[in-house]
Parts: sequence; structure tokens; C-alpha cells
Amino acid sequence: MYINCKTYYSFRYGTFSTEELVLTAVEKGVPSLTLTNINSTCDLWDFVRLCNEHHIKPVPGVEVRNDHTFLYLLLARNLDGLQFIHEFLSEHLVAKKPFPVVTENPSCFNNVCDGFVIYPFGSKPLPDLKENERIGIRSWDLNQMINLDWKAHKNKLVLLQPVSFQNKTYFNLHRLLCSIKKNCLLSKLPLEAQGDEREIFASPTQLLQAFKEYPFIVTNTYQLMEACNLCFDFDTDKNLQSYSASKEDDKILLRKLAYDGFARRYGKKNKPALQRLEKELQIINDLGFNAYFLINNDIVHYAQTRGFYHVGRGRGANSIVAFCLGITDVDPIELNLYFERFCAIHLTPNNTI
Repeated sequence: MYINCKTYYSFRYGTFSTEELVLTAVEKGVPSLTLTNINSTCDLWDFVRLCNEHHIKPVPGVEVRNDHTFLYLLLARNLDGLQFIHEFLSEHLVAKKPFPVVTENPSCFNNVCDGFVIYPFGSKPLPDLKENERIGIRSWDLNQMINLDWKAHKNKLVLLQPVSFQNKTYFNLHRLLCSIKKNCLLSKLPLEAQGDEREIFASPTQLLQAFKEYPFIVTNTYQLMEACNLCFDFDTDKNLQSYSASKEDDKILLRKLAYDGFARRYGKKNKPALQRLEKELQIINDLGFNAYFLINNDIVHYAQTRGFYHVGRGRGANSIVAFCLGITDVDPIELNLYFERFCAIHLTPNNTI
């Protein structure tokens, strides 16, 4: 029943931490939960992991807003739907382009089977809804149902209980966050720029009681959440095991690129530098980090071709291999920097980069 939950990754709006939201669902005996932060999916994978740990079905989504205007929810039914959500957000946020409003009939999801669109009550006529579109009914909208000709479209109505803050105390914190966002005094904060005090994690019993006259809305909501299935295995390493065709090819390629760069950086007769280069290449190969250096080299050279500013930093920046590849411009020989700082963190058991 909870298809509109936010954490504090709804920046300057929500007050729940991701873990607290999930633990509250556990406490209330909730079997499935949707995360719909405002124009953001920042903590999605933490949410999915936490839900899996506590045997709650996670449903990924997003609440789409233009400024403080709530437009609709997008819920992903599968990974294709989640990919669409990310592309949809990126397309508009990166270009600072407003999201399409309801009256523009946004083309949400490439395939109707990839996700659902839930509009707030009163924003779109029921006969105009597409196959994967729904109207969300909040408990405080129920007194207006008498004015809605819903009987021919009862399968299009779902329960929309926003969950944004824990209680009245946190609602006041929410208002402070909204004031910061609007850069105005709390006393001058417009009502439309803040949430509703009722956006709390009401218990299932309270919601069932509120919707007792319309039980089909609760059933529709359960069916909608049941239709969403996000399968992601956190225990399987999905990273490519090599940058090129094989690990042996990675070793050969890294050596070639490092020696090409060595000639540019040091010439061909700098014996101390050459000894260190050989030592580092051996350690990098033994630790299985040939692909790591090749991938970073690829990223840096792409940035250079596009004129992007970049800087190599961290333990790997002390490497003469990184210096020869052009990942960094800091000469570890001249500055007496130790590659062993990079090795130390990776030579301990169960450590990965």
C-alpha cells in the first residue's frame, strides 16, 4: 500500500534515513515498499539491499516534480523500467529542462509493461488513462470520491499514502528544510511549498480503516506492487574481469602503454625509474589490477579529448605507472612518493578497490 515513500534523499524535503524507512516498514509488518524520492534515485540500491535483508519486497520509483508541483509517480516493473526512469531524469535534470506536465500527456516508459504512472487525484480524467496509468487516492481525497464517476474505471484507482516524515516534530524539521530551499523565513513559507502534516507512515490498519468503503482501491494497490519485480543479485560480481580480450592481454597492453609513456616522461636511460616501473607492473599484475589502470587510463584520455578538467588522486596517484600513462602529472620519483601506500590497502584479505 505504500507506493510513495521518501527519505532525506528527497533533498530538503524528506526526513527519513533509508534504513529508518525500511525498519519502520518492518516494525509495521509491511510486506512490500516503494521508494519514490523527488527527482532522485540516489539511495535506491541501499534501499533494495536493506529490503532484501529484512524480507521486504522493494519497488523502485521516483516522484516527479517541477519545483514544488507534484506531477506523477513513475514505478518500475523491471530493470528496463528502471533504466527508463534514470534516462528520463537525466534528460531533464542535466539540461535543466522542466518535466512534462500531465496535460502534455508525457510519453512515460518505452513499453507499458515496463512500469506504471500514478497521477495525483484530480489531475487527469479517468477515461483518458492509458493501460499503465493510475490515479492515486490519498485518505484525505476520499470525501471527494462522491463527485468522481469511478465505477466504470475502478481498476484505475490506487491508494496513495505519501510517507515523508516520522511525526509532527519531523514535520517541523521538514518545514525548516523547505524554508532553506526557498531561502525564506519559516513564517513566510508558502503552503504550496511544503508537504502535508499527514504524510506520515500510517499503519496498515489505519489505512484499511480509512478505505473501508472502497476496498477495491486497496486491492488494486497490492496488485500494482505485486506486478513490479526488480531482480538484482548483490552477491555476484558483475564487473568485467578484463579490460581487453583477456587478463593476459591486459598485462601486455598495460606494459606497452607504460613503456611508451616512460619514454616520454623519463627518456630511455633512467635506471632508477625503470626499476620502479618494473616493480610496480609486477605488483599491479600480482594484485589483479591491470584492468583497473587501463580503465582509468581510458577515462582520463576521454576527458582529455573532450577538454574536461581532471585530476588523478588517491593511493594510486603515487604510481609511476599512472604517471607514465598520463593519469596523473605528479612525478613520484621527484617527490619521493611511495607506491606501497596503494599496495597496503589491497594486500589485506577480502579487500577490493
